[in-house]
Amino acid sequence: MTVKRLRERQAEATRELLVGIARERFVEQGYKATAMDDIVQRAGLAKGALYHHFSNKDALFKAVYDVVLDETADAVMAAALAEEDPWAAVRAGLSAFLDACLRPAFRRVVIIDSVTVMAARAWDSGTEGVELPMLRTVLTPLVASGALPGVALDALAHLALGGLYGSALYIARADDPQAARAEADAVLDVVLRGVRAATT
Repeated sequence: MTVKRLRERQAEATRELLVGIARERFVEQGYKATAMDDIVQRAGLAKGALYHHFSNKDALFKAVYDVVLDETADAVMAAALAEEDPWAAVRAGLSAFLDACLRPAFRRVVIIDSVTVMAARAWDSGTEGVELPMLRTVLTPLVASGALPGVALDALAHLALGGLYGSALYIARADDPQAARAEADAVLDVVLRGVRAATT
């Protein structure tokens, strides 16, 4: 292994360590209560090592956000792709997203704290990151099957994204998230049955 490659691997390991510790602190304490000094201390690193990888706390939060969202997108697409029937695939994929709303990391980082930390970034860059490609993967077989005549895939994906994040906020802010998750599931079933009935 070359010296350059060794340094690259060490830098990657350091970055992963910082993101992992930051994830724990953001989930346990929230963005505002988490201090960069605390993360450095828990990592056993010099402060310069943290700022070599992340310019500020927002940048570190964005890295954690990306990891958590990528994990969720993988779970959603895996659930959808495990189903052969397009309608069942949509149901499974959207349900997997709602399941994620009960997980502490997704609930705190993606749903609650990102609203304030990343609001400006979201408007500037749009949502063409993970969410829309994820939804296109889930919805493409249904649209391609001809089950939704006249419906454009991108329009459907954007509408579904709005509904999912509305549901996510409802679950995350509920006094009883489990009950809210069940209510969102009931709404999802009603919507899917209604759309399916209208197109058959």
